[in-house]
Order: sequence, then C-alpha cells, then structure tokens
Amino acid sequence: MTLSTFVFVLLIFCIPYLGYIRNSINPRRGFSILFLSIISSIALINFDVFVIVSLLLILISIFIKNKIIEISFFFLSFLLLNNILFNSFNTGFSYYLLHYALPISLVSGVFSLMMIGHWFLVDPTISKEGMKRMALLTTFQPLIIIPLVYFNYLSEEIGDIYKLVIMFLYLSTGILSFASYKSLNEKSYTGVMAATGLSYLSLIVSIGASGTLLLLA
Repeated sequence: MTLSTFVFVLLIFCIPYLGYIRNSINPRRGFSILFLSIISSIALINFDVFVIVSLLLILISIFIKNKIIEISFFFLSFLLLNNILFNSFNTGFSYYLLHYALPISLVSGVFSLMMIGHWFLVDPTISKEGMKRMALLTTFQPLIIIPLVYFNYLSEEIGDIYKLVIMFLYLSTGILSFASYKSLNEKSYTGVMAATGLSYLSLIVSIGASGTLLLLA
C-alpha cells in the first residue's frame, strides 16, 4: 500500500466519525466545515466524479437541519467511497475489512478525537460525553487487532520481532486512548488539554502500528 492510498483510506473513515461528532457532540458548524475541508483532500489523491459527488453530499448535509436526511447523506457518501476503495483493492470483502478497514479506521478514530479535542479548546461549551465514547472506542479497538496480529490474520507470516513491535504499538495506542478517556473525566479545562495532548501521542503510535502492519502485509 502506498502512502497516498493509506491517507485516502484514513480520511474516508473519518466520515462516520464526523457524522457521529455532529450528532453526539454538536460542535458549531465551523468544525464540520474545517474537518470536511481536511477530508476533501482525498479529491487531490483520487480525482473521480464519484469522489466529488460523495464530498458534495456531505457538504450539503452540513446545511440541512433534517437529521434523517443528514444521516442518509453521510451514509450514502461513505458507501460510495467504500465502493471505490473495495474495487480498487480488488479483494474479498472480509479481506478488505480486516486488512485495511480495521487497522486504518483506528487511526481515523484517534485523528477525529484529536480534532474535536482541539475544537473543545476553542468552544468549551460542547459536551465531553461523546468525546469520552470515542476515546473508549479507540481504547478497545487495538485490543481486537492485537490477537489478529498475533495469529497472523492480518498479514502473512511475519518475524516475531516485527510482530512484537506492532502489538506493542497497538497496546500503547489503547493505553494512551484510555488515558485520554480518564483525562476527559476531569471536570477542569486542563483535563481536555491533557486528553488532546495524549491523543496526539496516540495518533503517532497508531500510525506506526497500522503503517508497519500494512507495509509487511
């Protein structure tokens, strides 16, 4: 997998997190526009009519007040982009889900947590409950990936040293995400600052874990 493909998949899997943030954390519209601007860089990686249509669907949904239509547009956009990914990899669905979607979506989750953590520093009126649930998700997801790495479900047989490094990085990602969750339980403003800093570290470690795994796959 090339670096551009890795970034392409990472940003696509940020879409459901953006939808979740909009409906569970309710930041101001500026956050959605900022995050969508970052996600829209996928058009520079793979300029395709379906990519443009998918991004337009999300953009339109941001300005629609009807939640059902908004969620439907997000789902349709994510479905279209995943169809592009699935066809480009030319693999079975289960292989695509385990080998690409699972490890890269972890990075997307940590990145999204870092983004909303930064926004909280700008707008401290938003709820922290949704942020805590995201932190818990990125805490438990590495625990699912680690045994899959150990039993070689996510790659061909790899050396024990590489396997230990990858598992250690995933474990570190889970620990850092859990530390973010505990920091968000603090009532003070500094708790969110600490959680955002920890999510930075978690992002770096998760990129190292998933990047190494996909490089050896």
